[in-house]
Amino acid sequence: MSPESTRLTSEAITLSAAAVLNSLISVLGNKGLLSPDEEREVYRSAAELIDEASGEDEDGTYELARELIELRMADI
Repeated sequence: MSPESTRLTSEAITLSAAAVLNSLISVLGNKGLLSPDEEREVYRSAAELIDEASGEDEDGTYELARELIELRMADI
């Protein structure tokens, strides 16, 4: 993996984790337990946060972060 590819992957992982954590805290604050539908809701919210923040995604970091979240949603 090239240094640039490694950097982009690292940034995307960080961004997706931050978005998921923010959404998870919000959902858990409003609900007691997470059903599979509620878990998907957390990831959908995280994807929306990334979409809202993406702006000019010149290096593809936001796109990669969104893809990571979509992969996780597919596993639920």
